[in-house]
Amino acid sequence: MKTFPTSAVWCLGILFISVSLITTGSSEVQVVGPADRVVAVAGDDVILPCSLKPSVNAEDMTVEWTRLSLKAENVHLYRQDRDSNEDQFPSYKGRTSLFNEELKKGNVSLKLTRVTLSDAGSYRCFIPTLTSQVKETTVQLLVGAVSQPVISIVGTKGWGVVLKCESGGWFPEPEMEWLDSSRTILPADGPPERHRDSGLYAVRRHVTVDQTDTNNFTCRVHQLEINHLKETEIHVPDDVFPKSQEVMIVGLLAGAVGVLAASIGVYMLIKHMKDDVFPKSQVGLIVGLLIAAVGVIAAGVYMLRKHIEEKKRKKLDEGLPQLTYWLIVGLPIAAVGVLAAGVYMLIKHIEEKKRRKDLEEKEMEYREQVKENRLDAQFVTRNKVHLIQNVTMVIPIAFYLIHSEMYCKIRAARNSQDQMGLLYEAFNSRREKVKSDFYRILLDLEPHVVKDLGGYYDYIGRSYDNIYGLQGELKKLRKENEEVTRERGRSYDCIYGLQGELKKLRKENDELKEKLRKAEETIQSLSTSPDGQQKTQTPSQKSEGIEGMEMESLPGRKSGPGPGRKSAPEMKPLLAAGPQKDDLDELERGARVTTELNYVL
Repeated sequence: MKTFPTSAVWCLGILFISVSLITTGSSEVQVVGPADRVVAVAGDDVILPCSLKPSVNAEDMTVEWTRLSLKAENVHLYRQDRDSNEDQFPSYKGRTSLFNEELKKGNVSLKLTRVTLSDAGSYRCFIPTLTSQVKETTVQLLVGAVSQPVISIVGTKGWGVVLKCESGGWFPEPEMEWLDSSRTILPADGPPERHRDSGLYAVRRHVTVDQTDTNNFTCRVHQLEINHLKETEIHVPDDVFPKSQEVMIVGLLAGAVGVLAASIGVYMLIKHMKDDVFPKSQVGLIVGLLIAAVGVIAAGVYMLRKHIEEKKRKKLDEGLPQLTYWLIVGLPIAAVGVLAAGVYMLIKHIEEKKRRKDLEEKEMEYREQVKENRLDAQFVTRNKVHLIQNVTMVIPIAFYLIHSEMYCKIRAARNSQDQMGLLYEAFNSRREKVKSDFYRILLDLEPHVVKDLGGYYDYIGRSYDNIYGLQGELKKLRKENEEVTRERGRSYDCIYGLQGELKKLRKENDELKEKLRKAEETIQSLSTSPDGQQKTQTPSQKSEGIEGMEMESLPGRKSGPGPGRKSAPEMKPLLAAGPQKDDLDELERGARVTTELNYVL
């Protein structure tokens, strides 16, 4: 059997004792408490933290909790694995306990239930069975009291409603403030009223609120030391506010002013879009301001009258702060608003007009540049053969225009014709701008080559000048066309009047034609023979026959009976039956007039 030497055993023993001493010194058990004080609210349960560090089993240890005051009060005692509260202070009976399951982990915290204000103070956690120097720790307990605030409506004041908020049973002393629906602090009617009874604080505060969109208001009470806050919200009905219909009227008038300003703005915008100007904008602004002023003054007068009636009925002594505010502030604000809208729109109009003009000028310049480039490129393309044969300074031109391997090929070509051919090949893969640059360089270096082509480009330039001149003439012609259109409308009115006169003339013409037809029938009947045979006579013969008949019918006229003639007595009945000379002359004149009218028509 082998045995260890005695020296080895001694060495191992000394090493074990050293390690044990080092470990015990470095892990000394201490009592640890919280760094901050513990805050609790009366009626709640609270835990006073206390533990062992490092964590060791405390089930076999003695734990003493006492309250430090003028005379120490036994709060809780744990020893011999059980609670021993025979000497416990009466006020803590049945309200203290340890966490038995946590003792094995070194947690010796005390749970205190149904905390009261008298429980506030310093508590000592003491473990006498420890061999270390730190056997105890102190825990500060702050006990506060809170209550829910109560809001009530006191009455009316001026144009608002007075609200009261009360909250008692607070400790320490709290702060109170009023909030509106947007969580904004409202100015209260004076400082809060405070008083203390039985160690607790009560606070009260009033506020006068005006009617809002929601009519929701909040009373907030908070205590920073115990970090507690209580809020109560109230909704004030609309009918509680005095002069609610007057406020509504003011709101409607304000809306009317807004609609008026918007109408003026829309009117000016429509005129701007239609005529590109703002005609009579100053008149519109002035009219708008006058209407707004009349509306606000009428509302003020109406509200004043209603307030006087209400004052007589309720015997109120409040003033008219809101009325003064609406009359003094409302009208200038409305006027400034409308003026600002007009000035803003005018400025925007000027800026927009200037911007459009700049854009039109830039667009015109761009179009002109594109046209020039296109014409230059067409010139270079159309006169390709001539330019290849006559341009000699190809290398300087290619140096400026070509920045690729093609320049090396052009430079290596044998003569200028080959160089120009390669240059034209390079033009095919580039935009019109390159050809235009070539044309302008050619004008500087070899202008005679361009002049030999007949001055085509000069003619195009003059044509552009003519076009620009014709644009101005076109505008004038458009204005003249509008005037002609108006004149044409007036001419149509005259034509419609002349149509009636034309109808009358046509009717008279038809009547004259009818008279002429009857006259021709009468003449035809005169030229008919007695046996019923009609003689064929020329108009001159008819005239001679009529004249002869007239001569024979005169008194004292004698003529012998010749062949084909009748005696005077026999002719008289015939002449008496037919038309006389005056009638024939009148018919002939009517025929001539009818002929002339037919020619005119």
